[in-house]
Amino acid sequence: MAIRKEKKEPGAALKPPRRVSFETVISIMNSIGTAWVMVLLVIINLDIGSRLFFNFPLRGVPEIVTMSIVACVFLQIAHTLKVGRLTRVEILLNVFQKRLPKLRQFCEGIYHLVGACLLAVLFSASIPLFTGAWKIGEYVGAEGDFMLPIWPVKLVILIGCVAGSLQFLMIAARNFIQMFKPGTSGGGERL
Repeated sequence: MAIRKEKKEPGAALKPPRRVSFETVISIMNSIGTAWVMVLLVIINLDIGSRLFFNFPLRGVPEIVTMSIVACVFLQIAHTLKVGRLTRVEILLNVFQKRLPKLRQFCEGIYHLVGACLLAVLFSASIPLFTGAWKIGEYVGAEGDFMLPIWPVKLVILIGCVAGSLQFLMIAARNFIQMFKPGTSGGGERL
């Protein structure tokens, strides 16, 4: 039996660890939120069909839907910010864009900083709610019928607050960099 020696290129064994970017993380969170909306669609339709055809509602559907809506919002908020789909009124910003584009960048930067601060405040206010729900085993539903623990949704709220706050800060930094960039009119592009 012959032993084969394989040639190894120098440095081939030392591959750098694969890094996961923040953008990848928020895209995965968004995908989970979107997939969960589809699961909710199926659950709700099964409940409706079960009530209509068998006069037998599925247990826990209202509780699942109530908790899931909150979780989906926080799973998707950072990606919504990243792609510029957060609902807002831009009438004044559009006027600034035409006349004072650097002022628009400044106003948007302040807006994004305030958003980051609000999510940071929400994060700090949600920590005791999460730890309390975890410690006492808080749940929704009725004992013996349907019980759903609350702490996973509280955890998703915390994760969503961190991701959203970081995304707000990244966009604010881009706004201020655009504003102070020499030789430009201060922007015009949607960040």
